[in-house]
Amino acid sequence: MILVPSFDEHSPFCISFEGEMVYGFAARVWKNDKKSLKLPVDYGEWIKKFAYPEKNAVIRTLNGKIFEVKVFNLAGDYFLYNGWLDVVTSLKLPDNLWVVFQYEEALTSFRLFHFYQDISLAPSN
Repeated sequence: MILVPSFDEHSPFCISFEGEMVYGFAARVWKNDKKSLKLPVDYGEWIKKFAYPEKNAVIRTLNGKIFEVKVFNLAGDYFLYNGWLDVVTSLKLPDNLWVVFQYEEALTSFRLFHFYQDISLAPSN
């Protein structure tokens, strides 16, 4: 299990896990009927630094579901779109919860590995 540090509105994390650096971020889903999810402010920098997806992304869940979504930039803000609502609907995500993404560089995808309505309940170190 990956231990996630404390969060604010959108939080990046980079931790050592079993000898490897693990990159990821958390984002808040305010309303589960939105067609997009706003990504952290630094997402544009992470595209260059960590090779995060810039146009298309794959989201994998712990139970093996795979979703394709588009990443788009609107006035400097990045969003997951065109497929995000499928993620929310298929996983039955409620309003007002946190989603935590781990970037899987070898697969160029994100693993959606935890859902929390109260992020303070997330494991932390």
